Amino acid sequence: MDGPKPNLYVFAWPSFLGGADTKLFHLLPLINEHYSITLIPNYEDLIKEKIWTRYLDKLGIRYCLIDALPKKLEGTAFSLCNSRFFVDRIAHRAKEKGLRVIWSSEMMWHHEGELDAIKEGIVDVVLYVSDLQKKYLGEGYKDLPALMTGNYLDPKAFPFKHRRNETFTIGRLSRPDPVKYPEDFPVFYERLELPDVRFRVMAWDDVMAKKYAWHKFDSRWDLLQPEQEKQAPFLHSLDLFVYPLGHQFRESWGRSTVEAMLTGCIPLVPPGHHLDHLIEHGVSGFFCHDFTEYQGIAQELYFDYKRRLRLSRQCRKHAAEKLCNREEHAKLWREVFQS
Repeated sequence: MDGPKPNLYVFAWPSFLGGADTKLFHLLPLINEHYSITLIPNYEDLIKEKIWTRYLDKLGIRYCLIDALPKKLEGTAFSLCNSRFFVDRIAHRAKEKGLRVIWSSEMMWHHEGELDAIKEGIVDVVLYVSDLQKKYLGEGYKDLPALMTGNYLDPKAFPFKHRRNETFTIGRLSRPDPVKYPEDFPVFYERLELPDVRFRVMAWDDVMAKKYAWHKFDSRWDLLQPEQEKQAPFLHSLDLFVYPLGHQFRESWGRSTVEAMLTGCIPLVPPGHHLDHLIEHGVSGFFCHDFTEYQGIAQELYFDYKRRLRLSRQCRKHAAEKLCNREEHAKLWREVFQS
């Protein structure tokens, strides 16, 4: 771009926990070259998080609370999955300052106050991460201009690892939301009947513990709190990413599955989600239609290390080259903010 960089005001804050905030962490370096970015968090306490202010300072990205912004602005306001964006009328204030508003739900449902703001004409452009998400949300957005963005993950943040753990290990990574887990989750893992196995799950909290209080977790289980370990080392500890989902949950994209693939951790996932577009069955992971397929594939891979190693490399190659191509994603996001 020639001349001054266009102003981009991002009403969000990065994090290592949660899909949208993690997405922002990977997105900022991708778009920073072309835009003059200011981050506006919901709460003052977030600006005190040194790990993130140092990160933003290094990128040359400004940050402040909304009250510190001038009364009138030129440029674009962008927010993704910010639960306070409409409820606290942050979007309305951004619009009043003269900003064009781009919104991405990231979820499979509308946020509180979102549809009212749409009717009021507060939002100018909406973003989808997948066709599946569009199917669930599109009717509420009516004729608003819309673009499909998917998700970008920096492959360097999830380095590949040749793994052969001392004890064969399966596990999963997601936010600690009970709806993302099958009702029989711990029994599901244990009935895979892998001869010598370790189970690792992140994240786990009091709500999860209460839901599965009926089960006695033995010494094979590691139930980790949110962010107890960084994502990449956690995924390096797994041989298989076994990811059954709750029957009422729909995965709008599948960030943790792609993170696993980048590290070389082989995913076993259910069909019928956007995961269908992320994995090539038998090449970069497996779709399992029922428990017996999870069990059969897990047992086959348990006993066949050479096949696991080959699949592990293929997972990395597929995710890095086809799903997380930096040039393609950078071009896409330039189109988003120029729309």
